[in-house]
Amino acid sequence: MDGPTLTGYHTSYPAMDRERTTVFWRDGKLLAVDTDLAGHELFAMDDSRAVIGRALLLSEGDVAVSRDNEVLVFRTPLGPLTEGP
Repeated sequence: MDGPTLTGYHTSYPAMDRERTTVFWRDGKLLAVDTDLAGHELFAMDDSRAVIGRALLLSEGDVAVSRDNEVLVFRTPLGPLTEGP
C-alpha cells in the first residue's frame, strides 16, 4: 500500500504518537501520516533554505522541530509519544 505523495526531499527524523500517527517536517510543512496512510498538513511556511533537524513529539501532542538555529513548537491534535524505539 502506498502512502501520500510527498514533495521536496529535506525531511526531519519522524516521531510517532501512541495512535501510530507519524509526524515530520518536510519541504516547509509539518506533516502527519495516520495508520490509513492519509497525509495531513498541520502547518506550512517558506522553508526553501532551512537546515532541518529532528521532530520531537512532546506532552499533550505538541511538536518541536529544529530548523536552522531555532526551534519551532506547534500545538497539534496528536497524542503522546509512543513507547519504544
